[in-house]
Amino acid sequence: MSERARWAVEYAVVRVVAAVVGLSPRGIGNRAGRLLGDLAFLVDRRHRGVALANLEAAYPDADEAWCRRVARGSFRHLGRLLTEIVCQRPDVRRLLPTVTFEGWEWLQQIEQAGKGYFLLSGHFGNWERVAHLQAALGHPLWMVTRPLDNPHLERYLARLRESTGNRVVHKRNAVREVVRGLRQGRGIAFVIDQNFGEPGRHFVPFFGRPAATTPALGSLAARLQVPILPVFAFPEPGGRYRIVYGPPISPPDSGDREADAQKITELGTARIEEAVRVQPEAWFWMHQRWRTRPEEGKETGKRGDGEPVKKGEEAPPPPLIT
Repeated sequence: MSERARWAVEYAVVRVVAAVVGLSPRGIGNRAGRLLGDLAFLVDRRHRGVALANLEAAYPDADEAWCRRVARGSFRHLGRLLTEIVCQRPDVRRLLPTVTFEGWEWLQQIEQAGKGYFLLSGHFGNWERVAHLQAALGHPLWMVTRPLDNPHLERYLARLRESTGNRVVHKRNAVREVVRGLRQGRGIAFVIDQNFGEPGRHFVPFFGRPAATTPALGSLAARLQVPILPVFAFPEPGGRYRIVYGPPISPPDSGDREADAQKITELGTARIEEAVRVQPEAWFWMHQRWRTRPEEGKETGKRGDGEPVKKGEEAPPPPLIT
């Protein structure tokens, strides 16, 4: 099958799933997502191995049964997440009763300063729902994202993301747009919990191991002295979420911009780890977060299935995960 044909098939499948789940009661959609996650856990040997290896390294004192249970829960949550994302609609009246907000005053406080801010999250819970609802409630964001390989799905996801007033800004060459947005007092949404293998990366502790992390958030926050507002959507039973904001991270100003940027990246990553430790099954354990190692020019370890991972190589994530 050609690449164009595969893209068309993937897009058609997503639209069919969105139509079917969108017409079903919320409980059915949640069960469908759970079953999708169970199926992926059973058949996707590669990502299952990555998840188990990551959990064993992050929780060295945990037994094998616990790691397997959390890994399966992570796949189930991913299935739930995918069904929720494809069913996002501009009218959020049905969603609002399923969400509890905590720390909303931090968002109001940081916006009242009028100088713009970074909204920090990770691939945890339903980070897309945070942006979707925040914009619908009158606080739109500029979302810095990586474009999907499938252009049909990328356009579809961009429409969903922008349907309540947000704006999508692609990561590459986004600095100028981000600076412009901050000068307009906008909130700029970043997720910084995926492996960053390009030059300039910051290695910061994440579950006790150095994790290669994008320098963009730390560098911009240090240079522009822009505050960072962490937010995480904790999943709850019945399709509900508890969305928790703040407190903000104030960027240090020591006079050493590079050291300040590194410190900001460390602080932001620490907030992500705190959330993951509260609810580990809600994080994306099947991503090779520690693939890039500090040693330059060497193999960066092993995949969960035992095959070596070379620099620049990584299995593609499931669709819609950016």
